[in-house]
Amino acid sequence: MLGNKKDDRLLKDIKNSFTVEFWSNPESIHQIDEQSQNELAINKDYDRPWQINYSEAGICFAVGLYGITVYEKIADNLYTVLEYETSFQDLFHVAVVYSDKRPYLFVNGDYIKKGERSKYDYVYPSGIICGAPEHFPNGGIEELRIWDYNRTVAQIAAYMNRKLEEGEEGLYGVWSTHTIGETAARENSWPQRKEERPNQNQKNSKNIEVSIIIPSYNKYPLNLFTLYSLENQTFDASKMEVIFIDDASTDQTDKKLKDYNPPYHFTYIHSKKNLGRAKVRNLGIKSSKGKILIFLDAEMITLPDFVENHYQFHQSNKNVILSGAMYSKYVFSCIFPEFDSKKLNKIAEITENNQKFNNRFQSYNQSASTPYPLIDKSDIINNTIGDLTVKSSSWFRTITRNFDEDLAGFQFPWMAFLTGNVSLRKELIEQAGLFDEQFVKYGYEDWELGFRLYKMGAKYIVSSDLMTYHQEHPVGESKWKEAVGNFNLFTSKHHDVEVLILGLELADFADLLTMNKILIEYKHLVENYSDRFKLFQKKFIAILETIALLLQVDIRHFNVLGATGFGSIKRKRLQADIENIKELNKYNHLAGFLDKVMNS
Repeated sequence: MLGNKKDDRLLKDIKNSFTVEFWSNPESIHQIDEQSQNELAINKDYDRPWQINYSEAGICFAVGLYGITVYEKIADNLYTVLEYETSFQDLFHVAVVYSDKRPYLFVNGDYIKKGERSKYDYVYPSGIICGAPEHFPNGGIEELRIWDYNRTVAQIAAYMNRKLEEGEEGLYGVWSTHTIGETAARENSWPQRKEERPNQNQKNSKNIEVSIIIPSYNKYPLNLFTLYSLENQTFDASKMEVIFIDDASTDQTDKKLKDYNPPYHFTYIHSKKNLGRAKVRNLGIKSSKGKILIFLDAEMITLPDFVENHYQFHQSNKNVILSGAMYSKYVFSCIFPEFDSKKLNKIAEITENNQKFNNRFQSYNQSASTPYPLIDKSDIINNTIGDLTVKSSSWFRTITRNFDEDLAGFQFPWMAFLTGNVSLRKELIEQAGLFDEQFVKYGYEDWELGFRLYKMGAKYIVSSDLMTYHQEHPVGESKWKEAVGNFNLFTSKHHDVEVLILGLELADFADLLTMNKILIEYKHLVENYSDRFKLFQKKFIAILETIALLLQVDIRHFNVLGATGFGSIKRKRLQADIENIKELNKYNHLAGFLDKVMNS
């Protein structure tokens, strides 16, 4: 049996005009194919293909987090006759009405769209709701109903929440709750998906101007402190929403936040499966209502003017990305069991002159197995957490101290696309194509999107007016390997020198500022001496490619030229290139890097 179905027979006593309806709560994403009766959506050898002739078609459906697809199935082939791409996270009602062989889609009683009229003589319903891999996701459905006629919008809306009595006119059959795909073992465990908390602003949800997207994975109670800080904004709460996506956390996040009811619009999405850093943010984007999107990490505590400053900036700037992550300050809001003596000593030092925080620190039980809060909501509202701050990132300070807010002269402005604290217009990110969902683990999914936006002509501004407090927490040892893997994925997608050269800093060939100067000099060399150094350009790119590949093996780069495939003759030619570059007296940083490579 494939997927979730009554059975895989065609119901041939109903044809061309009928209604299929059910409640759905998707748990994963399915492939949404382009609507077409000519291009195959899928062709697979199922365990029991429908044995029908080619003048007949049966219908089946796929419902996932990102939309609904209606297929016509002819033997082993599926054709997409209706597709609707949107974001679904809640339990919702689906009705597909066939009228004279054309499908019409209704969601929660509202008409959505019509599909392609079937080109076959007869179209039949079937018991199949989900079936083929990639096209049909896991999740749940409730109460499948099939009617032997095309029901009206009024009938759908009136009956979808009503318990049906026996003998309903035109009702072919009703089947109770099912569980889709591989989740059959959890048949009685309904997956919570999306819950929008009602509050005094809920009826004005159409007025939302700003959507704040916060993905979270095992960040409790840091994520709660972040949400508290967003309660204390100068911006009108009725015009902002927070979309909080719990990416299959195993901590107390779901237990503690499921009843959270702030003054702003709050949507809680709980994914039963870990979607990864790119996919989870795309889910937030597709769920958003605001014209301005703010990406915020779950461990960022904001100041009262945070949303206001983001919003006001974009009122007069249409093609600009505003970033505040580089001005983050680090704060110890909690003590984690994983903290070593060095961190504990640091906390003791910074709380020494604050009696309230010091008392809390002294009460910490080092045998505790869960995070121990040093702050509470009042500390956030009263902005007293500044006494728990430590130095910010030296890497960020290198950028903000050497370049102006527009990052003029910085060759990597797209590095400011840091999803810990960054905003842009929704239309801009939609034009870029959202986050690349091949980036699943840690690192570079934000820079990859930032680079695409940069190539589209977007400008970057970094602003100290958007300062946030980054709450310190343990970082897993696997992050480096994950980041290196994603860096190579980044370079494979963008084989640009601006991306490849990032390996110099990762491999300790150069610090950030030196790497910036090397790229400036290389671009100047290419622009002014392109013909003279045409072969050198190929050698330079080959060296950068090799450094990126070697990072997956060892950060210590020995014999880079050997790994690049340079024999003695190529080495001599490269050495001659270096000498010619030095003679120009303009490219000291580029020549210095090449000397390091020669001697590695």
